[in-house]
Amino acid sequence: MSQKTDLFNRPWKLQSWRPHAWYLQNSAETDTPFYPEHGPYDAVLPGSVQTTLLRHGVIRDWNVGLNSLDCEWVEHRHWEFFTEIEAGEIPVGEPVCLAADGLDYSGWIRVDDETVGTFCGALKRHEFDLGDALADGKKHRLRIIFDMPPEEQGQIGFTSRSKHLKPRYSFSWDWCVRFVPTGIWDSLSLVVGKPAVALKNSYTRLSPDLKTGTITLRLNNPSSSTTPLLLVLQDKKGGEPIEYKTELEPGDQEKVFQLLEPDLWWPNRFGDPDLYEMEVYCGSKDRNSPIFKGKIGFKSIRWLPCEGAPENARPLLCEVNGRTIFIQGVNWTPVSLDYPDFDAGRYDHLIGLYHEMGVNVLRVWGGGYLEREYFYQKCDELGILVWQEFPLSSSGCENYPPDGEEFINRLCEVARDYVRRRSHHVSLFLWCGGNELTTVKDLEGNIYPLTESHPALRALEEVVAAESPGVSYLPTSPSGPVFCATDETAGRGLNHHVHGPWDRCSSEEEWHRYWTQDDALFRSETGVAGASDAALIRRYAGGMPVIPVSLDNPYWKHTSAWWVQPELAGDTKGDALDDYVEKSQKRQADFLAFAVGQCKNRFPRCGGFLIWMGHDCMPVGSNTSIINYGGTPKPAYHAIKEVFRR
Repeated sequence: MSQKTDLFNRPWKLQSWRPHAWYLQNSAETDTPFYPEHGPYDAVLPGSVQTTLLRHGVIRDWNVGLNSLDCEWVEHRHWEFFTEIEAGEIPVGEPVCLAADGLDYSGWIRVDDETVGTFCGALKRHEFDLGDALADGKKHRLRIIFDMPPEEQGQIGFTSRSKHLKPRYSFSWDWCVRFVPTGIWDSLSLVVGKPAVALKNSYTRLSPDLKTGTITLRLNNPSSSTTPLLLVLQDKKGGEPIEYKTELEPGDQEKVFQLLEPDLWWPNRFGDPDLYEMEVYCGSKDRNSPIFKGKIGFKSIRWLPCEGAPENARPLLCEVNGRTIFIQGVNWTPVSLDYPDFDAGRYDHLIGLYHEMGVNVLRVWGGGYLEREYFYQKCDELGILVWQEFPLSSSGCENYPPDGEEFINRLCEVARDYVRRRSHHVSLFLWCGGNELTTVKDLEGNIYPLTESHPALRALEEVVAAESPGVSYLPTSPSGPVFCATDETAGRGLNHHVHGPWDRCSSEEEWHRYWTQDDALFRSETGVAGASDAALIRRYAGGMPVIPVSLDNPYWKHTSAWWVQPELAGDTKGDALDDYVEKSQKRQADFLAFAVGQCKNRFPRCGGFLIWMGHDCMPVGSNTSIINYGGTPKPAYHAIKEVFRR
């Protein structure tokens, strides 16, 4: 039986090299040894290079002023994390594997001065056979060396040229600056011993009559003989555990277990999100560690046509456990520029705020990454449905994903890993191909949301059908015949699933008129600009002038170029910032509450409304977020809360 050791619970060091100096080792001209350029520094994992450099005073806080510009040199080095494997730590001759679930982005695995593996891809898991290098009983240095990150596109570019499958928000978006972390963001472990039974994927389903829950396990048994399998289920009421026993044949297989009259998992404000503790063992429970331990639940999801919807519209009315619900939520974007540096408290605080607000859906936006296991666990516990997108996004200049076979194969490899890592969570209710993927412009300059006819989006649909059967899939968001609802499309049966508007400067009269005539069936991105709190702006400006509120001011240009509202700013003296913030935040609150209220009033003719966006990942002057960086709600949060909770 193999044994898994968490490598985060040991000392790590970080050092940098001029690119490839670690490989050459000595100067070709003088035979002088090359030395690391920075470090070694004590490092804490999970985390990024930048996190360690900040802690050691090598770089300044990228959230302050223009400091992020001074951090960009970090991208132009090779960075090495290393730790020592002590003599005797690995039994002689034993198989040993390095399991790395989150390496961003590419590089080399070395034992001492020998390269034993390479990796590429921030959003998929990697495994490396280290047996020949480590299993001799001697002391060794395990080294993870990161190459320079690829030159990916930020928000503005061409989606057809975006092929790295790395979080694109890192390269700048309208709500964040460029900050490209390198590091280890998910679990890292050594697995010693012969391969054991592996749980490749699992998921639960609930029968349409809500009376029978099923648990499906997809496993691989590497043994040449049968192996006992035990599944133990414990409800939250403290009753006797339920045990299921079966035998595993050699190889890949699927095992299905049934539970009659299960307690149901309900979305926020519709009932309790009941969960069961599930443990899966190979052999005896008393002698072995579980190959899976976590919480599962049972829900039924159906998508129905909105009332009065055109015949060609997708079903956009969500039914959970036989009850139709108005989807009300926010778009979930990364919680930090430095996403490898995991902060559980930040997740607890934000998801708790959304739960209190009445949110029942969080859309994990496609320009980010696969959200953490911890995020899903919190959503399971609080009854918040998760809409998870695959790592594709619009680019402004052109939003058409690559359609070559090689890219699609790599995309499907990542997508398959996404599904297998998260499909056991009851909160997951929708997979989506990506954010705002469209056709190229036609002769009139028009673009339209893509469908499953695009080869990449069709391939993703096939991955979901094979790996997560019964869970719905959207090719992209939005997914209707038109991208935005406009005056020209209103009343023509074209406003199905749309994005926008992201208002910055319309009048209250124009805003009310637009929403009074709205007939969209579903809105998954609508936002209004609102300034951050004045105290936060002053705190993170780094001594830069924050007045005037204008793109002529370097502070506003750097942090908020898309969302500055100079028309709301008054004079440039005294408490001008406070006046601007008050006006901007009130306008955001009034506008968003009116829009959400109009859509909710039309339920079930309208299936839902998702705010763009929830929270900030860095301190900005102004943005469409309803929660400031640091977790303080803006007035818009409270105004929408009143609508969501009524």
